[in-house]
Amino acid sequence: MAKHGGGLMRYLKAAFTWRWNLLALASAVGLGALSPAPEVVLPIVAAAELAYLTGLISIPKFRQAIDMREHAASRSEAPRKQGGRDSVEALLRELAPGLRKRFLELRERCLTMRRIARGLSNSDGSADDLRTPGLDKLLWVFLRLLYSHQGLTRFLDETDSKALEQQISKLEGRRAKLAEGDDRLRKSLTDAIATTSMRLQNLRNAERNAEFVALELDRIQAKILALSEMAVNNQSPDFITSQVDAVAAGMAETESAIKELNYITGLGETLEEAPSILERSI
Repeated sequence: MAKHGGGLMRYLKAAFTWRWNLLALASAVGLGALSPAPEVVLPIVAAAELAYLTGLISIPKFRQAIDMREHAASRSEAPRKQGGRDSVEALLRELAPGLRKRFLELRERCLTMRRIARGLSNSDGSADDLRTPGLDKLLWVFLRLLYSHQGLTRFLDETDSKALEQQISKLEGRRAKLAEGDDRLRKSLTDAIATTSMRLQNLRNAERNAEFVALELDRIQAKILALSEMAVNNQSPDFITSQVDAVAAGMAETESAIKELNYITGLGETLEEAPSILERSI
């Protein structure tokens, strides 16, 4: 924490801007200016303020309290940054080249359709302002699903279901051959079978999740393409906006699946709000 600060000026600023000090200083300066001898009173006020500042910043507990406050503020600021621009680019950096290319090509298709729609309508862009947040939402969910799909694929590639099945079969065979009364070995083997069975069940769940995510990726990609192309053929902003909102509102199950995959993605609850994707460079 000591390295977090920027030196003596940090403590002086905190001591000077304390609201009670500012109130007392303003009152003293006001009374001094109105006194019969301001040239005497005001230097005394300045000297008292200087003594207060030097005395307060010399207290170790005060400096520690300022360090802790600024450290806590910097930590609370990190999730807000992670929820916007940094989160999009961080996920893109983590994606394999093929998945990253898939997302960037989809985003570029949306931008191309928007440019064509603007050229046909000669509008001021107000319609784009209405539908861009909805497309950002769909693209954000699509990006997170790509990241989840990559994690699931890696997990499945690193886990052998046949090996787990063979291990369970061997353990059950050993347990069946145990003699009567050997409860200690039986208990150990039973626990090993239960643990391996849990691993196998988790693998089966991951396979179903991977299949669902792959289907959702194709479905959402088709929806995004369709909605971006509608901007060219139908210039009604209300129609396009309603279509985008309907698709975004109907993705509760997809969002739920992402939450269930947090043990792989690590995204947590802080990324619910879609950051800007179309309105900035990536």
